[in-house]
Amino acid sequence: MRRGDNFFHGSTTVIALSYLFYNLVLLLLSFFAIPFSLSKILFSKGSVHRERWGFYSPGLLQKLGKRPHIWFHAASVGEVAVALSLLTAMQRAYPRHGFVISTTTPQGRAIASRAQGVDAALLAPLDLPWIVRRAVKRIKPRLLLVAETELWPNLLRGAKREGIPVILFNGRISQRSYRFYLPLRFFFRGVLRNFDALCLKSNADRERMVSLGATPNTMYVTGDIKFHQIAQPSEIAGERLRQELRLPKDAPVLIAGSTHEGEEALILQVFAGLRIDLPQLILILAPRHLQRITRVEKLLGSQRVRWVKRTMISDERRPEEIILLDTVGELAALYGLGTAIFVGGSFCRVGGHNILEVLAHGKAVIFGPHMENFSEIAQLVVERGAGIQVRTPEGLGDALRRLIVDPSLSKEMGEKGLALLQEQQGALEKTLEIVKKFFKAGAEGGPLASGSLAR
Repeated sequence: MRRGDNFFHGSTTVIALSYLFYNLVLLLLSFFAIPFSLSKILFSKGSVHRERWGFYSPGLLQKLGKRPHIWFHAASVGEVAVALSLLTAMQRAYPRHGFVISTTTPQGRAIASRAQGVDAALLAPLDLPWIVRRAVKRIKPRLLLVAETELWPNLLRGAKREGIPVILFNGRISQRSYRFYLPLRFFFRGVLRNFDALCLKSNADRERMVSLGATPNTMYVTGDIKFHQIAQPSEIAGERLRQELRLPKDAPVLIAGSTHEGEEALILQVFAGLRIDLPQLILILAPRHLQRITRVEKLLGSQRVRWVKRTMISDERRPEEIILLDTVGELAALYGLGTAIFVGGSFCRVGGHNILEVLAHGKAVIFGPHMENFSEIAQLVVERGAGIQVRTPEGLGDALRRLIVDPSLSKEMGEKGLALLQEQQGALEKTLEIVKKFFKAGAEGGPLASGSLAR
């Protein structure tokens, strides 16, 4: 046996043993999840948790059997929005195919289920080999498209073993994720090589992927599809939403979107300071995760503030100071009503959230010091004068006040943000081009021409 053969055989053995260890750990952890999942299935009417185990309704399976399908997998609400941008473009390219989206969260599933062109929205199967195998055989996808950093080893391996082309789109590896994966690269080398193509946001993401063991000639730097989310509601739609929320006429609106633990208390403190000079100011507070609504309600109840949940607004219960957003999928549209907007996950170690949704409405955006997950975008937004990054609570209050009292500054920054989005177009088209090349070859049974595109 040649030296190269020895290396290949050794590498294959390491990957096989790594998968075995991964599956044993996951199996052990799944035993703790079984009681919770069973209780959801047994006691929740119309529960979708059976989807986690690869069980789907007969009606859904019948629907999936009517035409070939392309399977998108995304984590939650933000990734679903990116997936839907690509899905919309692919509908035109593959009009005879249907589309399935799986998500890791119920919130993401809810958004996907309401999207036009989605035949089925599902909770992703637990990443155990026999559950993944069952899901793949039931869904029978012709192509699997995976969003950002959804690196589920058995799902990728299961699709690959069935001869299904697997493509990563809008791929990224944050510095924090990279530090986690790096000691495990002996395992993730094999995981990444299940991809036929990796469409990545930036050169930094490409370098990290190479370091983790991805094959260089399968990677393409395509840019960030999030820059394509520039659709704005019309002025009529915005006015309708303002009326629906019963917002006082001409009242400035402060929006705190995608907030996490600790950030609500910070915003309430800043808001109280702003209301001294701006008594008409209304705050729309939108926690990132709806399961935290009860905790935020208790926080609001402990303050001397008047607040109402979004779902409770009526002519009898109009907002006076604070609206607590307790709905899914509405925040992006609400950004269009903001006089000043703060995006959370940035004053805690979460690493930030998508600030481009704000720019899409021609609005300036403010965010905190922790934007590790969107570092390149954050830097670009600040450099172009479309947003403000603040380091302290005092800085946050000052920045919000500037935008509220100076409409010309707010307008100027908003226009710069829209110009930035328009300049960054192209990622969607590049990604679609790569998908067409690989999916066409895979569908025809020919070799995947990984060297046919410029990188």
